[in-house]
Amino acid sequence: MALIDAQKFYKDLEKGQLAPLYFLFGEEPYLLNQSVERFKYAVLTEGAVDFNYSLFYASDADVVVVRDAVETLPMMAPRRLVILKEAQELTDKEWAEFDSLIDSPVDSTVFVILASRIDKRKKQIRQLLDKADCVEFKKPYENQIPSWINYIAQSLGLTISNDAIHLLHKLVGHHLTEIEAELKKLGDFVGGHRRIEVQDVAQAVSRSKEENVFDFTKAIGENDRVKALEHLVHLLDQGQNEIGIISLVARHVRILLTLKRGMEEGLHGAKLAHYAQVPPYFLESYLDQARLWTAKKLEQTLVVLSETDKALKSSPLSSHIWLENMVLKTCGTTSAHAI
Repeated sequence: MALIDAQKFYKDLEKGQLAPLYFLFGEEPYLLNQSVERFKYAVLTEGAVDFNYSLFYASDADVVVVRDAVETLPMMAPRRLVILKEAQELTDKEWAEFDSLIDSPVDSTVFVILASRIDKRKKQIRQLLDKADCVEFKKPYENQIPSWINYIAQSLGLTISNDAIHLLHKLVGHHLTEIEAELKKLGDFVGGHRRIEVQDVAQAVSRSKEENVFDFTKAIGENDRVKALEHLVHLLDQGQNEIGIISLVARHVRILLTLKRGMEEGLHGAKLAHYAQVPPYFLESYLDQARLWTAKKLEQTLVVLSETDKALKSSPLSSHIWLENMVLKTCGTTSAHAI
């Protein structure tokens, strides 16, 4: 069976339109974990959960026990639900135990296999992609994160202002599981009124690696070569993802370039913030940086960042060299004035 669109998958579950075999995979753990909760709601009937629900982790499960659970008839309910997480940990021999279940799924059981990564060369993976209802959960794009923050907040019974969304995105990044954890902490922080404002995020959200990444992007924006190199050393020592660093710097430079163009068109204040899609809370800081650059220099920097991104992907062992060269090429080489 072909891949199913995630939205169709969610709608089918809500309608109770269930298949006997599902294969869910992808790099976004939040969405994979959320799907388990959706299955529990869609499949299990109240009062019979203990008899008809089994959850296994492939890293420590006996695959024979998992197979037996799938083949067991439900008690006092139309279906059983069996979840197998971390299927990427299964050996070829363990996968072979599921051959019959994949070729001929058990109609009285909803068997859900989850994996964070897959190797499509494996026979059983090809079988699953052919026989199961399959959904791939990809990491959301950067511009989708604000909507996800709002959605997760609502699911927790919270409301959150736009400025607070942007600050949370800036501090936490794009990992939905971490965003959910911070929103839960914020829910405890704001208490009964359940409304999150930017000052709440500024006070309550933890900052460590995330803040250091943004210290680095700010040093780039301030055209400060020495400070940027110092922050880069700390980031690499912490094990920060090099591709992620480049992505955040590129986003920062694009914001500065957009502000530059907005100023050239005579925009200012709230209109300029809206034009550049930055919270008014951060506008002055961004403007101070934008005034240090010419538009041409910002455009050239985006080219350097693109070249560095390609170099990192082709030669990851030399990552520190590529990143240092990027800083040397972009920071402190010219003195720009406001235009």
